[in-house]
Amino acid sequence: MQTIPEYICANLDTGQSIHFAPDTWFWVTSISGEDGLDISFSETQAAGQIGKSINGRAVGSRSVTVTGDIVGDYDASERLLKRLIQAGAPLRWTKILGTERWYLDGEAQRLPEVDGEPGLLHFQFKIKCPYPYWRTEETVTTMLGGLDSTWFPTPVSTAGSWYISQYRQSLYTTVVNTGNQETAFTLDLRATARVLNPMLWHNGTRTFIRLNKEMLPGERAVISTEEDKLGCTYYGADGSEQDGFRWMDYDTDWWMTLAPGDNVLRLTAEEGRENLTVTIKAPKGVASNV
Repeated sequence: MQTIPEYICANLDTGQSIHFAPDTWFWVTSISGEDGLDISFSETQAAGQIGKSINGRAVGSRSVTVTGDIVGDYDASERLLKRLIQAGAPLRWTKILGTERWYLDGEAQRLPEVDGEPGLLHFQFKIKCPYPYWRTEETVTTMLGGLDSTWFPTPVSTAGSWYISQYRQSLYTTVVNTGNQETAFTLDLRATARVLNPMLWHNGTRTFIRLNKEMLPGERAVISTEEDKLGCTYYGADGSEQDGFRWMDYDTDWWMTLAPGDNVLRLTAEEGRENLTVTIKAPKGVASNV
């Protein structure tokens, strides 16, 4: 039997949300824009050429139109819907399929329209999602190197300090993207002792992310390639926070992503690689259609 999807619409500013499901006052009767995406092409035509050549393509944004009914507590439910979905408010539209949750982020393209008769109200609204692919709420964190507390306890000496752990060191690490679209990620670098100019190398794209800085014990850099979080935040050993963009190498690939399937990555540093604990965090999957 086919699973009936449920939905949650959340206002990320206020934290309020509405659950759309058969056992709530909000029912979704139809939804459009969940599947399919428009792709725009740029074309060129040389002199004397028959037809044109495609030299570029881009995936457009997604618009999701939600139509449904309010079946109880009519006045309060209508007020909640209109208070939740406001112009300019950041929204998260989550689709629940069994135990899986997938989401789109966007904002209202059309505010809720509500009409009907006593005992039944109808509503419709539209959400514009600049990033068109569905993402899972689950994330996968992979250690690329460092002191791993999950290993069998073994004393490890690092610059005069002893750690009850074992250093995980491998030349290359494979990170798996289980979705069907590329996804951005967050790179977390932590120094247990002195490290000079750490770098992440992506073997598939032949590009890198490099921090041109001496990291001292207790310092940390968090680097994100996500479009809305793009940049580097640097934390001192005392917990102080500052913008670390000025230490990023000029040739850093800010658009580095994890391709569907296996991604082979390598962690290096000019000095002190063994003093670096590094993890990479990304959505468990990114899909064009759910």
